[in-house]
Amino acid sequence: MSGANVKTVYKLKRKNLAVFIGIILGIALAISILVYLAIYIIDYCNTNKMVESINKLEVVSNIVDDEKTKPIAPPSTLSKFDNYWNYIKLGLMDIDMVNLKKTNVDTVGYIEIKGTEYSYPVVKGEKDFYKNHSFDKTKNNFGWIYLSDENDPSTLSVNNIIYGNKQFMGLSTELEKLFDEEWKDNDDNYIIRYYTNDYTSLWQIISVYKSNKNDHIRTSFESDDEIQQFANDSIKKSEIKFKAEALPTDNFLTITTNSNRSNIVVLAKLIKIKRESN
Repeated sequence: MSGANVKTVYKLKRKNLAVFIGIILGIALAISILVYLAIYIIDYCNTNKMVESINKLEVVSNIVDDEKTKPIAPPSTLSKFDNYWNYIKLGLMDIDMVNLKKTNVDTVGYIEIKGTEYSYPVVKGEKDFYKNHSFDKTKNNFGWIYLSDENDPSTLSVNNIIYGNKQFMGLSTELEKLFDEEWKDNDDNYIIRYYTNDYTSLWQIISVYKSNKNDHIRTSFESDDEIQQFANDSIKKSEIKFKAEALPTDNFLTITTNSNRSNIVVLAKLIKIKRESN
């Protein structure tokens, strides 16, 4: 065999080897994608089953105001036509925590956003544990709704932070509805109800936006000016122009996804609370 023929055969062998390796890598990639999709679908189905089983418990009930119910006084300049006066007439909720704790003793509360199906028990575990574990503590890419480890469910912080994963078809996709015309055009929807063992509360949404920063997750402030700046900055970022203002004396509730990229942020201020004990 001549030198030219040897070179040709050698090139063909290298080419065939490269094609073979490419095929193997392609098959490996396809298998990896299929495995990922299978796990994803299983986790999605398990999350839906968990939500359905919680809904069957019928743990949410409405309660009427009594002498323990305290509206948060609005700014003295607030118009008598402001929606605040309608919001504080809305009922608070009571939650059957005993039933929820049968599934997960880490349950610390319950939260819902009006006009959506965002209605879930809130848990608190070790840092970010529930970022990839479901309500029953099983491994799950969709995670669960959980309170920041910097917050205490028994007391109100200046900013109380509740996380949920941002994943396609995940628990927090309900937050996407806040950007829909149908939701944001109805100002009756701008309400969050939040329950813990120590209090049940009503919050008025004052900002909804998407951010690739993490300045919305701070829980401690050095001064009233810092609190006011935090609130003002959040309101300016809002993609919905709420007719609302905030004061440094307000308590805030932040619901946010916890992606490594852009996140949905919902900020609300406390407008009514009923404590278990005064």
